Order: sequence, then structure tokens, then C-alpha cells
Amino acid sequence: MDLTPTAPLLARKRRLAQAALWVEQLWPALWPPIGVLGLYAGIALLDLPAFLPPWPRLLVFALVLTTAGLLLARGLRRIARPSPAQADRRLERDTGLAHRPLATLADRPAEPTPEQEALWRVHLARLAATIPRLIVRRPRPGLAARDGYALRGALIVFLVAALAVAGPDSGTRLLRAVTPGFPPIPAGPGTQIQAWVTPPAYTGLPPILLRPDMPDPRIPTGSRLTASVTGDTAEPSLSVSGVTEPFRALDPTSWEADRELTQTTPDSHERIEIRRSGLLAGWTVTLIPDFPPVPLFTEPPAQNVAGGARTLQTRFAWQATDDYGVTQLQVEMHLTGRPDAPAFVVQIPLAGAPKSAHGVIAPDLTAHPWAGLPVIARLSAKDAANQIGKSDAVDLTLPARDFQNPVAAALIAVRRQLSLMPEERRAARAVIDAIADDPASIDNSTGIILNLRTLSALLNRGRGQPAVDEAQARMWTLALALEEGAVERTAQALEQAREALRDAVDAEKPPPEQPTTAEQAELDRKMQELRDAIQKHMDALAEQARRDDTTMPIDPKLPQMNARDLDKLAEQLQKSLKDGRTNDAKQEMAELEKLLEALKNARPETGEERDKQRAEKRQKGRDQMDAVQDMIQREGQILDRSEKRSAEQPAPRPFDPRTLDQRQFDPQPRAGEPQPPQTQQPAQPQPGQQRAGDQKSQTAMRRALGELMQQFGDLTGDVPAPLGEADQAMRDAGQALADGRDAAAVAATKRAIEALQKGGKQMGQQVARQFGPGKQPGEGEGEDGQDGEGQAMGNGDGHGDGRTAGPKPGENPGSGQRRAANRDPLGRPLQQGTSGSAEAGDVHVPDEMEQARTREIQDELRRRGADRTRKQPELDYIDRLLKPF
Repeated sequence: MDLTPTAPLLARKRRLAQAALWVEQLWPALWPPIGVLGLYAGIALLDLPAFLPPWPRLLVFALVLTTAGLLLARGLRRIARPSPAQADRRLERDTGLAHRPLATLADRPAEPTPEQEALWRVHLARLAATIPRLIVRRPRPGLAARDGYALRGALIVFLVAALAVAGPDSGTRLLRAVTPGFPPIPAGPGTQIQAWVTPPAYTGLPPILLRPDMPDPRIPTGSRLTASVTGDTAEPSLSVSGVTEPFRALDPTSWEADRELTQTTPDSHERIEIRRSGLLAGWTVTLIPDFPPVPLFTEPPAQNVAGGARTLQTRFAWQATDDYGVTQLQVEMHLTGRPDAPAFVVQIPLAGAPKSAHGVIAPDLTAHPWAGLPVIARLSAKDAANQIGKSDAVDLTLPARDFQNPVAAALIAVRRQLSLMPEERRAARAVIDAIADDPASIDNSTGIILNLRTLSALLNRGRGQPAVDEAQARMWTLALALEEGAVERTAQALEQAREALRDAVDAEKPPPEQPTTAEQAELDRKMQELRDAIQKHMDALAEQARRDDTTMPIDPKLPQMNARDLDKLAEQLQKSLKDGRTNDAKQEMAELEKLLEALKNARPETGEERDKQRAEKRQKGRDQMDAVQDMIQREGQILDRSEKRSAEQPAPRPFDPRTLDQRQFDPQPRAGEPQPPQTQQPAQPQPGQQRAGDQKSQTAMRRALGELMQQFGDLTGDVPAPLGEADQAMRDAGQALADGRDAAAVAATKRAIEALQKGGKQMGQQVARQFGPGKQPGEGEGEDGQDGEGQAMGNGDGHGDGRTAGPKPGENPGSGQRRAANRDPLGRPLQQGTSGSAEAGDVHVPDEMEQARTREIQDELRRRGADRTRKQPELDYIDRLLKPF
């Protein structure tokens, strides 16, 4: 029988059997060297070789490699190539064939007879049928017999534990275990190496000097590495994590290189090396990542609740943190029904760049076209590295004003629909034209009709989103004009609800009779109608007071009331009616009617009350400006002391033994030498003590400035940006004083004074713009809130109302105490006139240009005075010039 069809299958089975035999021989030969290398790898992961000096570490590693090589050579010598007969025997054993049938494939009958030939073909047929059933079982190296103590499992457990201990430093520790770590070769004679890292300015961290013997430093990512090599003409190279770049030549023997350090490895470890025909210096630095800011809502945004009642404000309670400071924070809102529309952004003011801040804002967003629509809000924060972090999205519906006038409500509905579908102008025009075609619905007002026709034309001929925005703004103005009569309508509805409830209370059955279920439901309905009417009337009064910039109306002839009192009394009345207490219900109804009468007859307060409130706010603003002026004066005192200390610090001089006076090292004067006279000097504070006191004062003033910024923001709704700059300058000055750097403290204090002066001026302008100039006899104010100096009232001098304050820069000390109530800020007597200024003509008032020139001269004198390289007579002369200021 021909076995040719089964020959390929048999050959494949034999190759598998030979492969299994190879594995059974190789694995026992490879296991000993692998075990030695694995043991050393586990020791390396525990970082134990790092405790050895370079040469012993190299010898240990060489010994490990030698041992592994010898074990591998010994094992490989015992390996023999499997023969085909061994492969057949492996197949027969794994398949379970007896009598070695595969060995007969090469046999032939010696002298076959016909009977023997037939018998041989039957034998071959049976053998061919068994070839597809041949199997090769998995290799059995037999390590268990050789490793009786199961050291294989112990090694695996050891390696897993060592990996867990090493963690992210696994690669670094393995590399350190196989490298000798020889110290850098000494530089040539006269060679000097200097390297330092400058963190980004926004971190506020000082530069870090890299010394040869320092441990691995931690450096913020984005820092600037600067290295210089001097003393040799050979060009060095700088390598950072394997990326090499050459130095640039400053002169034939001076070289410099700089590079920004950013994370290039997963574990943030960067290797810095300076080479010149070998390693001159090297450091392994860890880069501290700068994470984006993390803003979040501390509570879900919702309609604000104040005094037990909901207002039209939207409350956002926020918190933001960053590793180096948040520079910008805002609320971004996207329209749910129109996600592609530009975001509506509400800025959140921040004082400086705080690392952690929290607060609450409650803006009134009812005038926005999205009022009443669902939006998706999230906080967006930015840090000094321009990294942006966003909070989780929150769904909310912006509060919307409830318009009682049907025409106004229709216009607001059209306005809201245009926000969702700005391209659908035809439907909006149809509603506007229908209102204009029915003059009776708008009391035949010609002005309203003209406004409606203008709106229709704008939507018809206008192009793009700007036309829709302008139309929506006009709709809001027109709706407010139509809603002006809301107070009268809500008052009439309130009167009708009150009469209906009073009739129901008077008709209430006396005890012990109880009202039926239907009667009780009718009483509850009328009670709820009254409560709704009260709320609508209060809302209308509040809206009118907000629109007219007045206070909530109160009738002084009747008891004081608020929405909570009315609601509480209504609840008591409803409970009395439900319990059947008729007498109590009638008494409570009488009290409620008294309060409702006061509410009905109340009108917004104007005139003197409003002026009084504005005057109080104006006075608060002036008090805060006085506080800024006091800070300027205190900063000036700190500046004087810092300049004095900086001037008294001696310049370093080179050491010269010839200049030494031996007497300063002798504990006792020599015989015959005259002793210096002993003079009693008054105790003076040491520079260190004085500097520490100035640093505490600077910290206290910075804290006071933060509180003042918060108060002024609550008063006016905006904080001048220069005050934030002053806060940063105060922080820099305090840090410089804490580090003993008087020259840096002088520069920072000057910046703080300048920023406080600018901030005070802007505060005065805001107070005058929001609360009026507050002209009073003797204040010397001109138009638009300008004082006699031509600057905005209260621009930082702190005496916009005639009160005295501390001296300003450029003002003689003590002049503020000599001013009287009838003198202007320049000390001139006030005369009767249109502006309150002196009319005698013998006093020259400097204009703004002259004042600016004076400030420039003072700044230049201070700059020259801070330069201690000038000659001493010149510095004394500059000090005498600056002393009056």
C-alpha cells in the first residue's frame, strides 16, 4: 500500500515531537542562569547595589554575569539533537502505540510470497490509519524532580514583591544596578561649571543652584536650565535625557547653554549631563508637573433664595484650586436647545491669583435673552500657564421675570423663541405685526406701535445674528415699558382675593359645626389665591423699585412688614380655618387685612430717602479710600526703612591681608596703646529685628487690603485692577523682607505704592460715577465728581469730603493735620464761588501735567537713590531732596 498521502502529516508530527524534545533539554539548561539573573534583578529592584561603591558594584555585576554564563555553558553541553527515531518513539509513547509500529515503515519483506505480500499490505493499511491519530503531548522538562525545594516559585514571588516596592522607579533602579556610576572626571585646571534652574515666574519660586553633591532636586516643569562652562577651549555639550545639544561660545574659553525642562519620560525623571571628552557634571532631577486648575460648584446652581423668598438672581457657589494660582474664573453657559450657539459667560472676580478660593455670586440674568430657558453651566478656570480646567456640567433653567401685561409676555415669548431658532424670523414678525394691528391691546399708544413696526422691519431686513441680538434688546426694553402698570394690576388682583377670602371667613360656621369637605376645599383655594396675589404684588413692587433705583415701599404709618411676615400670617389663618377656630381666624384675618392695606397703599420711596442711601454708600466708599491712603503712608514708611537698610549694607570687598588690623583679633589692648573712648549709644533696633517687623506689617496690610477689596466689591460690584497688582507687589515685598533682600523689597514696595495710588484714583471715580459727586458746601468739587485738583473725587487722597488724611507722596509731612474743614486738599481757604476754589488769584494750582511731571521727578530721584554704586555725596544730596516727600 502507498503511504504517500500521509507522508506530510507524519513529517509534521515528527517535527512537533522533535521540538518537544528540544524544550525538554533546553529548559533545564537555561533555568540555572535565568535564576541567577532573576535573583540579581530582584536585588536591583530593592536598590541594594546603589549602596556599594562603583568598583565593588561593577565586580558584583561581573560575577553575576560570569556565573550565569558558566551555568549556561554547562547546561548547553549536555544537549544533543533529537534523532528521527527518538521523535518516532516520542510519538508512539504519547499516542500509546505498542510494539513500535512506526519503526516498520522502513521495513520490507525479504522474499515475499503472494500471501506475505497481501499480509504486508494489510499491515501498512492499519499503520496509515493510525497516523492521523498521532499526538504530541506538552513538554515535560522535569524541573520538579531537580528543584525539590520549589525555588522557582520563591523567585517569582520575590520578583513580584520587588516590583511592587520599586514602583515607577523600577527602570531607574535596574539601570543603576548595571552601570558602574563612576564619579565625573575632574575638569581641567581652571575649569568652572555653573548650572542653575529658573522656575517659571508665575510659580514665585527662587532659582535653584545645581551643586555637584546635591541630592536629586525637585523642579517645576517648564523651568529654564542655564549652564556655563569656563576655563577651557574645548567645546562642551549639554545632554537632557539623551537629547544632546552643543554649548554656544561666549569667548574662546567661556561656553553657555540653556534649555527648557519639560517632561519627556513617564516617571518625570530627567538626567542632565555636561560632557567634554567625558562626564563633567550630572544630575537627575524630578519634574513637578503643573496640573490644570480644578474648579467646581460647591452646590448646584439655582435660583437664589433671600429672606425666605426666591429672587430673580441666579446663585453660583464656586470653588477653584490650582497648584500655583488661578488667574481667571468664569461661568460658561450653553443653551441646551442650541448647543452650537456662542457661550454666555459670567466673569467671577478674583483678588490676585489665589491658589485656593471660594465664594458665591448671584447675578441677575433676567435681562439675558436666555432667561427662562434650560442651559448647561460649567466653571472654567485658567492659570498663569494658560492651562484651562473645567468643572462638571450642570443643567439649570435661568430664572425669568413673570410679566403680567399680556403684550409684554407675548414679546418675551417671541424673544425667547428667537434664542432657540434665530432663523425663524417669519413667525416672530407675524406675532409682532398682529400686536401692532390691534392698537386697543396697547391702549392706542403711538410710540409702542412705532417700536413694533421698527422691530418687524429689523427682523425683515437685518442680516445675521447682530440683527437678532438688536431686536431682542429692543423687545426687552419695550416689554419693560409695557409692564410699568403691573403694580396697579397686582394691587387690584390682591384686593379682589382679599374680599373673596373675607366673605368666606365671615360666612364660616361657628363651633361646634364643622365645614364640609367641599367648603374646606373652597376655603383652601381662596387662601392660596390670596397668597399668590400677595407674592405677585410683592414681585411687582420689587421690580418697580429695582427699575427706578429706589427701595422697597413701606408705609411708615403702619407696622413694618415683609414677605415672610405676610406668608406666616396667611399660614396661621389657613390653619385656623382648617381646625374650625372661627374666632381666631377672624382675628388673624383682621391683622392680615391691616398688613395688606399697608401693602396696597405703599409706594416706592424717592427723594430724600434715596439721596440719604446714596450718601451713606458714598461715605463708605470714602472711608475705604481713606484706608487706601493710610496704606500708602505706611508703605512709604516701610520704603524709607528698607532704603536706609539697603544703603547701610557695605559692599563686598576683596580680601587683603595687608588691610587687617591685628588689634581687632587681640582680646586685650597692648600695653601703652591708647584705648578708644567708650561712648554710651542709645539702643537701636537691629536690622534683622526691624526687617522682621516690616515684614509683619506688610503681611498685615496685605490682609487688610484683601478685606478692603472684598468690601469695595460688595459696595460697587467691581474691584479696580491696580488693587490686585498692589496685593501681588505686597506679597513680593513681604517675601523679599523675609529673605533679607532689602533692595528687592524697595522695588516691590515702590510698585505697591504706585498701584495703590492708581487703585485709589479708580475707586474715587467709581464712587463718583455710581453714587454721584455728593456736592456739599466746602468740598471744592467740580463737575462730574472732579475735585479742585482736576482729578476724580476721592482718587486716593482720602479727603474727598473735607476730612483730613495722611500725607501723600509729594506732600509735606504734617500738612494733613493742619487742614481745617474750610480748606481744600491744597491747603487753600475756600471762598464763595461756583466751585469753592480760591478766587483771590494769588495761588497757582498745578494742573495734571505738572503733577505728572512732579511724580516723574520723584520716581527718578528714588531710582537714583536706590543705586548704591553712586558716590556718597550724590546719595546724600538725593536723600535731602526726597526727605520732604
